[in-house]
Amino acid sequence: MADDARRFPIGPIQDLPTRDRAALEAVAARMEATGREWREAVTGLDAAGLARSYRPGGWTVAQLAHHAADAHMHGLNRLKYGLTAEGYVIQPFAQEAWLTLADAALPVAEALALMDTANVRWAALLRGTDPEQFARRVTHPQEGEQDLWRLVAKHDWHLRHHLAHARLALA
Repeated sequence: MADDARRFPIGPIQDLPTRDRAALEAVAARMEATGREWREAVTGLDAAGLARSYRPGGWTVAQLAHHAADAHMHGLNRLKYGLTAEGYVIQPFAQEAWLTLADAALPVAEALALMDTANVRWAALLRGTDPEQFARRVTHPQEGEQDLWRLVAKHDWHLRHHLAHARLALA
């Protein structure tokens, strides 16, 4: 498999095909399904399985699970700030450094629990917020200004992107 296909196994981030209630429902359902797929992919793996990587120098399955959960919760907070704070500037997080913190050594079941909880909250916001609110804008220091539709698309993609990495590692 080519290196680009390993780095981006589901391709680049795509904008949502529509910007309406149906799009929000589709993302909520997809996030919920992806959370279940994460659980199916990694539950019951032994230490050797969790230590597998999708490419040389890439994150292990365990690191992918912890990173995906952290980023999903971080994305939820970004969305909430974007919905409630004018002119919000996103605070990026040091992904590699976060994986060196003590909580990244917790069992993968803890990452899955965090992901499940974040998904419940993501789904509630996506299903319960007026779609017009997603036109609100935030600024990412590296990516520039974007609306909340883009933020939602990015975090939907991100959860699936790293699941694909975990599946590559386990294949």
